[in-house]
Amino acid sequence: MSLVDLGKRLLEAARKGQDDEVRTLMANGAPFTTDWLGTSPLHLAAQYGHYSTAEVLLRAGVSRDARTKVDRTPLHMAAADGHAHIVELLVRNGADVNAKDMLKMTALHWATERHHRDVVELLIKYGADVHAFSKFDKSAFDIALEKNNAEILVILQEAMQNQVNVNPERANPVTDPVTMAAPFIFTSGEVVKLTSVVSSANTKTT
Repeated sequence: MSLVDLGKRLLEAARKGQDDEVRTLMANGAPFTTDWLGTSPLHLAAQYGHYSTAEVLLRAGVSRDARTKVDRTPLHMAAADGHAHIVELLVRNGADVNAKDMLKMTALHWATERHHRDVVELLIKYGADVHAFSKFDKSAFDIALEKNNAEILVILQEAMQNQVNVNPERANPVTDPVTMAAPFIFTSGEVVKLTSVVSSANTKTT
C-alpha cells in the first residue's frame, strides 16, 4: 500500500474513531496527511468526539495546533461541536486556547455561537480571552447577546469583569452599544430583559 493510501486510511480511521486501526496504520508508516481542506486526523477525531483516538494521535506526535485551509485548529472543531472532553484533552496537551481561524474566531467564539455552555466555561477556566474580537468586530459576549443566550451571557460577563483587557481590539468601544450595555448585566433575570430589548430592536431595524 502506498503512503498516499495509508494517509487516506488514517484520516478515515480517525474520523470513525478506530483506535486499533489508527495504531496499525501509523506502525506501518502512515503519514500525518490532510484532506483537500487541510483537515488532519486530529481535526477529525476532535470534530467527531473520539477522545481515545485523539489521545493516540497526540501521543504519536501529531500537531495539536494544525491548521485547515480556513485556519481552524482541532480545538476549534471540538469547541464548535460541543465536545468538552476533547477540548480539555487538547488544552492540557498545550493547544493554543486563543488560536484564531480565518474569521479571527477563537474556540470561545464558536462554543458561544453553538450554545455550548460547558465548553464556554471550560475554555474560560483554561485562560480563553473573553475580550478577543472576530473579523466582524464581535466578542463572544456580542455573539451570546445576538443569540439571546442568557446563561452564557452571565458567564461571559463575570469573566469579563475578572479578566484584564490588555489588548482592546474594538475600534471605538465608547460608542459601541453592546460594550456600553455590558456593565449593566449582573443576573440572569436582567439578561433576559436586556436580550428581549435587543431582540426587539433588531426586529424593528430589519
